[in-house]
Amino acid sequence: MRLGRFQAAGEQRIGIFEDGEVRDVTNGVEGFDDALSRPDAVAATDGPAFDVDDISYLPPTTDRNTVFCAGLNYEAHAEESDIDVPEWPLIFMKPPRALVGHEAPISYHTKVTEAIDYEAELAAVIGTTGRHLSVDEALDHVAGYTIFNDTTARDLQFGLRVGDEEMLDWFSGKAMQATTPIGPYIVVDEIEEPQDLAIASRVDGKTMQDDTTGMMVRSVADLVSFVSSRVLLEPGDIIATGTPEGVGAFQDITLQEDETVEVDIEGIGTLRNRVESVSE
Repeated sequence: MRLGRFQAAGEQRIGIFEDGEVRDVTNGVEGFDDALSRPDAVAATDGPAFDVDDISYLPPTTDRNTVFCAGLNYEAHAEESDIDVPEWPLIFMKPPRALVGHEAPISYHTKVTEAIDYEAELAAVIGTTGRHLSVDEALDHVAGYTIFNDTTARDLQFGLRVGDEEMLDWFSGKAMQATTPIGPYIVVDEIEEPQDLAIASRVDGKTMQDDTTGMMVRSVADLVSFVSSRVLLEPGDIIATGTPEGVGAFQDITLQEDETVEVDIEGIGTLRNRVESVSE
């Protein structure tokens, strides 16, 4: 089942995406978090169908949820960054307002940054509440998986100086409004092994990253367990699992106006977004 959020006829709705259409199941649930925790009830809900060409995709989460992101979780990416793999998972967070849906623009402000970069990532979406989860039980609390493009302002991430030292500014580099694509939807109850998926990114059709989720330093289960040891996980929370090597920063590439970024993940599909700058 492909479960997501969309906008049609001026209203935000919850739907199941299938065969070029989306079936509106909004009336069968109390909210998107409820839909994630009761997928069987959602699948049995009837509702009107919309052609996907007539809707706008919304991020498949809620404004109440938290987006947790794992840094340096592929060894080759840590090597290209010239940073050691951390002793335990390096987790930072993005506000929901940073997210945009499939086909929405990556909209950055030229007064703030001139070095936007892409990062293809698999994201796990929590379906049931969990705290202090063991690695063995962690995936039981995952409703499904989606695609995440951890778009980053490199000049801000690497541009902070404290005295003579250069520091990483995770907030400025990662949390800017309307810059982080996610979607198009969540694949629920179909991916049994999240550590064996092909993952790739393209810019205007040129392949930039091409790897497999099996190259993660720490598995999805490891990351879910770790985050749950720090905070309570709730339905709709996102855990992005890090990016493979091949990001633009280490190839002297920055995203340019009107370029299209695509992220493919096996078993999910393609997340596509155009780059759009704002100067006023």
